[in-house]
Amino acid sequence: MMQILCDAGESAQPWMDDSTLMVTAARLATIKDTLNANWRDVSSMKAGGVNSLLFYLINSLQLCLTRIEDADKVLCGSEAARARSRSLEILADNSTSSFLHETYLKTNLKGQSQQTARRQQLRYRCFRWSKRLAISCAIGGTIFLGLDKTKNLTSTENRTNGLRQCTKLCGLFFFSSMASRRIELTRLRHRIADSVSSLSMWQQKWIIVNSLLQQNSIHNSTSYSQLISEPSERNTNEHKKQNSRKLLEAIPIQSNKGAFWYSQGALRLLIVRRVMDLLYASVGTAVDATGPSGCCGLWVPLSGLSAAYYAIAGSEITSHRAAAAVTEPSMDFIKRAWGMVNAPPVKWLAFEANKLLKGLKVAERIMIAGVPCLVLSHAARPSLASAIKRNQRQKKRNLNLTKIVEDVNSPSHKNLKPKAINFSNFEDYNVILHCTGGGWFVHSTATDIPFLSEWSRRTNSVVILPEYSLLPENRFPVAINQICDVYCALSSGKAGAQFGFHAKSIVVTGESAGGNLASALIVKLLHDKIVSLKNELSKKKPRSARSKENLTVSSFTEESHLERRRTNSTKNQSGSVSLPDGLLMSCPVLNLTLSLSPSRIIGIGDPILPSGLITMISDEYLHESSGYTKEHPVASPYFASDSILAVFPKTLIWVSGNDPLLDDSVDFNTKLRRVGVDSKIHAAQNMPHAFLGLGQAGFNETKMVHESIIAWLLEIEQQEQAEQ
Repeated sequence: MMQILCDAGESAQPWMDDSTLMVTAARLATIKDTLNANWRDVSSMKAGGVNSLLFYLINSLQLCLTRIEDADKVLCGSEAARARSRSLEILADNSTSSFLHETYLKTNLKGQSQQTARRQQLRYRCFRWSKRLAISCAIGGTIFLGLDKTKNLTSTENRTNGLRQCTKLCGLFFFSSMASRRIELTRLRHRIADSVSSLSMWQQKWIIVNSLLQQNSIHNSTSYSQLISEPSERNTNEHKKQNSRKLLEAIPIQSNKGAFWYSQGALRLLIVRRVMDLLYASVGTAVDATGPSGCCGLWVPLSGLSAAYYAIAGSEITSHRAAAAVTEPSMDFIKRAWGMVNAPPVKWLAFEANKLLKGLKVAERIMIAGVPCLVLSHAARPSLASAIKRNQRQKKRNLNLTKIVEDVNSPSHKNLKPKAINFSNFEDYNVILHCTGGGWFVHSTATDIPFLSEWSRRTNSVVILPEYSLLPENRFPVAINQICDVYCALSSGKAGAQFGFHAKSIVVTGESAGGNLASALIVKLLHDKIVSLKNELSKKKPRSARSKENLTVSSFTEESHLERRRTNSTKNQSGSVSLPDGLLMSCPVLNLTLSLSPSRIIGIGDPILPSGLITMISDEYLHESSGYTKEHPVASPYFASDSILAVFPKTLIWVSGNDPLLDDSVDFNTKLRRVGVDSKIHAAQNMPHAFLGLGQAGFNETKMVHESIIAWLLEIEQQEQAEQ
């Protein structure tokens, strides 16, 4: 853009330090005719896209220039801008030496315009109040003289009544003037906010066009279309990052204004945005005031007071404070903002309330493979309930017993042989292994239990929630290793032998960060050779080769799928581990790199999951000291090889149309379908990120999503029964 301006003979004036927007708008107006004549020339899509965006930018900047001039007149007076320009020109001309001129401009004149504007605003405010008071007194005096001449106010009582009437009229005019001023400022604020939103939208489109122009950095490793660009140092290195992206990340989050013509879904989404702004603003204020220590819990009441203030202050102040908090968030901020749903009292209350309201017959905490897990079941499971109680009693007894040292070399010990597990005496349960979300900082157990209880009731399944270790103490790969240990114990039958059941089928589910763990579990099973990739591939019959652009892939036939299920069932009883029967993800985090994509650009200022939070969570979960890159397939399943993706189970992905991570799921679904996996993706409109827990809050869209998920789970169960 600056090159175009230079070619047009326009050069920057450095003394206009805080009037860049007005100067840019004026200069771009000089090339508007040229762009207007050429922007529709789409013979070259690259040039056509850039020219159309520049033309759109000129119109947006001219509108912003009008808004700035209106604000200048309202706040500082009609002649304030000219007065500032004349004063700065005089100051700039006073330095004669070119070296001294440049040094003086950089050190002394920078910010002079803003300081001058503040003085003008103060003087204009005093003038406005004096003028308002003078006019009120003049009106009151004129009315009193008129009453005196017409009614001849000679008595003291009549004069007093006349003064009272005049005072009321003066007060009415005075407060009407104040109300008119307030309305004028409100309208001005809304117009400026609309202009900022317009510029933000232009920034997003500009980055998308630029990313498409850079063919060497996008689609360079695949022969098919994908939305997320390849990882690049420009996404992480601040010195190499595009200026337009830096500006876009610096734009404050804008809260939408309410309107009576919004649909119910859009209005509910607007309420969620407002609540998240309020949460981030209040917690950010409390964290800044109390520091990392929290002042012995003082941050909690301070957050409440801050929330009360921001609820009254208005959406603009709240959204700007929330933007400041999430631009570069700290771990203390994340733990306190999101940790409310992870607090023990909240989790206990949600646990007990759902036991009562949802009618859960089994709701206990157990240990599977050394990982604490929550077990939920709507149906009565006598064997499972008795096994859980037996293990709890055994655990209490073990705490009271002294340690007994055994001689492992004794003949009696050598003659001991491991006892084979007889699965025929165990009940067959359908198991849902659910990985909670929360950005690896918290567990979303409190919000997940209500809909998981419904899943258990409708599908007659046992739901298991592993409470894996969290950040910042436990980084990658601790969480995925614990999830893998729990799954292997369930799939091999070790957990079933301990708790008296046999996992007939296992469906792995997860939302947000839990979606990452759910998909990474399958990748890890194959990547670490816990499940033989060669054997899984051999069960699939290759189909005819595709065109040269596409890879040769294979798909399941009915016979091969049936053979695989029978083989997995046999292996399950022999203590081996098999792949899950299904994979369900909601708004998953599948790509931990900071590469750009349309949804990530458009959602860079998302009130719920802005780019600052995404960057912070990604860097903390996969820390640079861990020795793993963000392209590791277990950390980012997006980068798993086609051979691993080809043996993925039946997959269902639910996403939000407003989610910044939407393109992660779209690209991942494309990769799965290309290699023959039965994968489907659905998008819910007017829903925020990680929306499955909002069904209890009156979101009808979420209830429809749950109906679709339950139907999909029942379909897997029916397919399992038909194959057996």
